[in-house]
Amino acid sequence: MGPSTPLSLRLRLTLLTGLLTGGTLLLFALVFYLVLRGSLHREIDARLRERAALLSRAVAASGSAGSAPSLPAPAPVVEFASPGIYAELIAPDGTVRAASANLPPGQLPAALAVLSGARAGQATSGTATVGGAEQLRLLAVPVSHPPGSVLLVAESLEPVERTLQRARSLLLAGGGLGLALALGGTTLLTGRALGPIGRLTQTAAEIAATGEYRMRVPRPPRYDEVGRLAATINDLIATVERTLEQQRQFVADTSHELRSPLTVVLANLDLLRRDLDAPDRELSLGEATAEAQRMRRLVNDLLLLAQADAREAIAYAPVRLDRLIEETVAMAARQTPEHNLRAYVDAPVVVAGDEERLRQLLRNLLENATRHTLPGTTVTVRLRRTSELAQLVVADTGPGIRQAHLPHIWDRFYRVDKARSRAAGGTGLGLAIVKYIAEAHGGSASVTSEEGKGTTFTIVLPLALDDRWNGGPTAARRGEAARQMGLDRR
Repeated sequence: MGPSTPLSLRLRLTLLTGLLTGGTLLLFALVFYLVLRGSLHREIDARLRERAALLSRAVAASGSAGSAPSLPAPAPVVEFASPGIYAELIAPDGTVRAASANLPPGQLPAALAVLSGARAGQATSGTATVGGAEQLRLLAVPVSHPPGSVLLVAESLEPVERTLQRARSLLLAGGGLGLALALGGTTLLTGRALGPIGRLTQTAAEIAATGEYRMRVPRPPRYDEVGRLAATINDLIATVERTLEQQRQFVADTSHELRSPLTVVLANLDLLRRDLDAPDRELSLGEATAEAQRMRRLVNDLLLLAQADAREAIAYAPVRLDRLIEETVAMAARQTPEHNLRAYVDAPVVVAGDEERLRQLLRNLLENATRHTLPGTTVTVRLRRTSELAQLVVADTGPGIRQAHLPHIWDRFYRVDKARSRAAGGTGLGLAIVKYIAEAHGGSASVTSEEGKGTTFTIVLPLALDDRWNGGPTAARRGEAARQMGLDRR
């Protein structure tokens, strides 16, 4: 047998509503019926006690006058109030001494338990059947004259049973009507409520099947739960569309970046197969080596950014940021003597992080500054420390960046001057890596620039959490600041 088909949400809601409504109506009908029956029976018992009290006084009065005990005709008010009440006076030997005038032929059926209880001095009630069909409600009370006699009062339950029968019929009809209305209303309401969800599902399935992520699911006119669901689905589709577009752009940019060095390497390898003289051979080898190194840098940068996308954690250890800056700037100054590189450090600063990644961050900023400025330009690196943060500023006096480019300079493979950057060996990933490293350390990266006056990059990092490394505020204050920046990873 194959797997069973699951019930639809609409059918499940309808069945659940029917079950709850039916159960509620059944409970209500049962409670109402029991309360009604108990109330009617209590009214009968009250009438029987009232009549028994009147007749007991009449029997006692007739016995005290010296005449034979008798049951007087009921008073008009009582008789009109309860015309179906019958009475008998039963002697200690079980014979009927007197009976009411409205009593049908034959004695009232009296259960032995009822008579025994009355003869023991207690008023006792019960139920008996007459002729195998009609039921009577009985009340037996003891009387003092003659001693040991019992007054038996009864009333027919036939009116009560007719009332209860009508109540059962009404409850059954009303319950059935209420259940039908509940099921019909539930079907209508669930259809109206789940209709938009069905359209959302159909559109989402169409988008998934066709790959047309420019489409969006229809949004209901009201911003209720379904409207919020539609908005969430549209946001998710937009995220998928943006991710796929970035992926396509990333693949295209990567292919474009790798194609040029591969072409140069293959061309030089082809030249090396020929009989070249020593200077030309060295030139070909140099060009091939330079392009291979460029590809290696590109692959390493791509691997680092892939780790960023996978949110891989970096190793944390105390790093003397002031020493790192002095060493990195000194090395860059030796490698680019045509630029004036200056480092200014206010005080020793210790941060928690990966020393190699932080060194790469600063190196990328210095390479970016020297690559996009003319020889003779001054590049200044400053390190400042506040109570909880370290601020690294790299500023140059170059031509600056247009405001239209500033929002995009952190994007991968984005170049302000594509021709010059690629010719200088840049991969277009340096600033994207800078931003990733800063944020991975719980900090941030920002840039300001003015055309003709230069560009300033600012990196903010939380200080390490141990007072032995950074003086000043207590570790608790820095710990709170680091938690707010996302650095506390305990």
